[in-house]
Amino acid sequence: MDTVTPLRSPRDMISGLAMAARTADKARVVASGVVGKVDYNCSMDRQLFAFIGADATEYLNAVTSSADDSGVARFVSDRVASKSDEAISEYNDILLGDAPTEGTEEVGWFLEAREKRGRGRTDIFTWPDLIDVEEGRDVPLRADTPEWARPKG
Repeated sequence: MDTVTPLRSPRDMISGLAMAARTADKARVVASGVVGKVDYNCSMDRQLFAFIGADATEYLNAVTSSADDSGVARFVSDRVASKSDEAISEYNDILLGDAPTEGTEEVGWFLEAREKRGRGRTDIFTWPDLIDVEEGRDVPLRADTPEWARPKG
């Protein structure tokens, strides 16, 4: 993997978990030594690691244990085997709904990032949607945009 090939979407799953495929792609970039705009162990990666009870190094080792996703799929499957379908669904919903908390500095960072990279999509208010729009993936228009994320004026 290089930094020219787009990373997979946060919505792409390995073993039923959102962010697992994107984090695997980032781990491959790190393992290859390619310097680029890849933030491995970002807050969304850490949400994945916390849910599966692993850290960035363990995940990286699982990813690099095979040339495809089979090694990390086994690792993740083993880690979530005791979790209920409801717990997995809740994790996915929380991760894919990851948005700034109203009234925090993160709102400013998000709105600035959306202005620069959001391709004019003022309805977007979650980090996964912003990532997907920025990387050219289709994101349906949102009707549930909270007040803090709506354009002013």
